[in-house]
Amino acid sequence: MKTASLLTCATVLFSTGTALAGSLEEPVINAPVTPVVESSKPWQGAYVGGTLGYHFAGGDRIGLTPALGPSFSTGEELNISGPALSLRAGYRWQFNDFVVGGEVAAEAGNVEDSFSGVDYSGSTKMNHALSLRVKAGTASKLFNAFIYGTVGLARAEFDYVVSGSGGGGAVSFDETYSTNGYILGVGFERPISDRWTMTGEYEYVNFGTDELTDGGGTTTLATPLFHTIKLGVNYNF
Repeated sequence: MKTASLLTCATVLFSTGTALAGSLEEPVINAPVTPVVESSKPWQGAYVGGTLGYHFAGGDRIGLTPALGPSFSTGEELNISGPALSLRAGYRWQFNDFVVGGEVAAEAGNVEDSFSGVDYSGSTKMNHALSLRVKAGTASKLFNAFIYGTVGLARAEFDYVVSGSGGGGAVSFDETYSTNGYILGVGFERPISDRWTMTGEYEYVNFGTDELTDGGGTTTLATPLFHTIKLGVNYNF
C-alpha cells in the first residue's frame, strides 16, 4: 500500500514538472518605438541654389553734354534685357511663422541692348553682378510655402559704348565701369522633396546714375535699371 502511494506521488510530481518545463518561454522584449517628430522650424538653416532669370523693361535714355555747348538728346534709348544665370547661398532663421535670412549671389548672362541711329550708335551690356539680399516673410500653410519680400544691394560691371557725329558734335564712349544699385522684390519658395525646394521671384533692380566722360570732354549719364523674373531651386542642409 505504501509502495503504491509513493508511486502515485512520484507520477504526479513528474507530470507536474514536465508540464511546467514545457510551458517555459524566453521573455519577449519589445524594442522602444521612437516617435517621429516634425521639425517646428522647417525653414531654418543653410542652403545653396541657383536661378534662371530674364531681365526686361530696362531704360537708359542717351543724353549728351559736350564740353562746349548745350546738352542734347540723341533720341535713342538702351532698353537692357536678356537671360541670366545666378548661383546663391544663404542662411535663414525661423521664429514661429516669421522667417528671415541673408543671401549672397553671383550672376552673369546675356543682358544687353544696342541701337543704331542716323547720327549715333551705341550698346551696353551687364558683364556680371554680385548681390547681397535680406529675405523676410511668413511660413504659410498654403502649399507649405515660404512667402517673402526682398531688399538688397548689388554691384555690377557694365560695358558702355556710344559713338557718332551729329548735330551735337562728335562723341566716342567706350568704357567698362562698375556701379552700385539696390534691389526690391517679392517671392515664394515651396518644397519639392525632403531637401530640395523651388522658388519663384520678381525683382526690380536700379543702379542709379553714373556720369561717363569721353576723350573730348563730352559727358553722358548711364542709368541702367531693369525688372527681373526668376525661377530657381535650393538645396537645404
